[in-house]
Amino acid sequence: MTTTTSEKKTNDSIGILIVGIGGANGVTALAGLHANRDGVCWKGPRGEDMTPNYYGCITQLEPRGVHGGVGYRGVVKGLADASIAAVGGWDIRPTKLGDALLQQQIIDYDLSRQLRTGMNKTKVFRGYYDPDYIGSSQHPTATHVLTPKEVPNAAAALKIIRGDIRYFKWRHGLSSPSSSTNTGGRHTTVIWSASVEPNSEFTFDTAESLLRSFELTDEERGGKLPPSLIYATAAILENCSFVNGGSQNTLCGGLAALAKSRSSGRGKGLYCLGTDFKAGQTKFKTAAVEYLRTMGLTPRVIASSNHLGNNDMKNLATSVKTSKAKLRVKHNIFSAWEEEELDHKVSIMYTPYINDEKRDFVEYTSLGYLGQTHTMVTYTRASDSVLCVPLMIDAAVWCDYFSRRDWPYENVGKALAYLFKVPEGAAKGVDPGFFRQMEELKREVLAAGA
Repeated sequence: MTTTTSEKKTNDSIGILIVGIGGANGVTALAGLHANRDGVCWKGPRGEDMTPNYYGCITQLEPRGVHGGVGYRGVVKGLADASIAAVGGWDIRPTKLGDALLQQQIIDYDLSRQLRTGMNKTKVFRGYYDPDYIGSSQHPTATHVLTPKEVPNAAAALKIIRGDIRYFKWRHGLSSPSSSTNTGGRHTTVIWSASVEPNSEFTFDTAESLLRSFELTDEERGGKLPPSLIYATAAILENCSFVNGGSQNTLCGGLAALAKSRSSGRGKGLYCLGTDFKAGQTKFKTAAVEYLRTMGLTPRVIASSNHLGNNDMKNLATSVKTSKAKLRVKHNIFSAWEEEELDHKVSIMYTPYINDEKRDFVEYTSLGYLGQTHTMVTYTRASDSVLCVPLMIDAAVWCDYFSRRDWPYENVGKALAYLFKVPEGAAKGVDPGFFRQMEELKREVLAAGA
């Protein structure tokens, strides 16, 4: 077993375990936490002096302006300081995290250069790898993996991943080394930030059926369990929350039931949240369409096109099944409104030269007074990871905040629906409007903190 970090044990902060920590989101998250913790300054692309911040992380920002808004720090007590979070995770690639940060070319070079050595000291758990659940473009680099001898079946994989989580929590003072309970430290959240998987055909409605599936052979079960479901089950069994940042249909009734059964009466809530982080352009889309509807217009066509060249998009480009999983959530953003006349279409393209800097074009066509058309166009250009990482940090901080108050599972799912393209699980069917979702968050946060 390998440690996931060389840092000392944390003191009264949270644990964040990232599946796919060597990817663009993982290394960007770790870089930001290191920069903020150590106060690293650097030169920007035009030679300007730069200092670290938590822009985009509403759990780490204070209210701004005479009317408040923006952040929650100082509004409610008990929000964890992300800068002292214990961070670790798994990856199927052997590249050291500091080297991966430079290779990804997402943040400024001078900052990457300064963080490289420290991040390279962070060791990573070997990932559980199933080539059937990832695009062929990822196969050649998948060498930092658990061997078939170590994980001949799903039960063995579950056991090892649970052991990794227990070791991580003990190493950082997040729990007792002799117990799987979460007493003795703050909450740990496992976040799926690995490549998108094909959607699974398995449906587990109860905790019993989910756990029973690990006792069956692939033949008896009718196929292999997806890695994301194995990580999610391990997280819940080790009293961690699980966040599905990918597009695949990991969340199921069995996971929810398992989380509820293990958090009931323990004073430590556990949550399964998802699906697919709703970053910049998609979040703006839900705000823009809510604006159009609030103005009394009737949106009829929302046509969106986005392209980028990061590894996630490369994975989608080499697997029709994973691409379908991604488009499922992108197309279904507004499905909760049940407005059949709303025609929402999305196209995605892999363009290697663009790297992580996503380009998104959306045209909104609505009906106005006397049936006349109203057309609005938006263009977004931003780093996909820089938009996504604040959501990962906030998800972990919110899980800790609600967990320590043993806040009801359903309430937390609805409160954190704003984080995801298609809120599923307890959040399924919530209003997709961005501002309505933020109002729901505020209600639950203040109620839990009262």
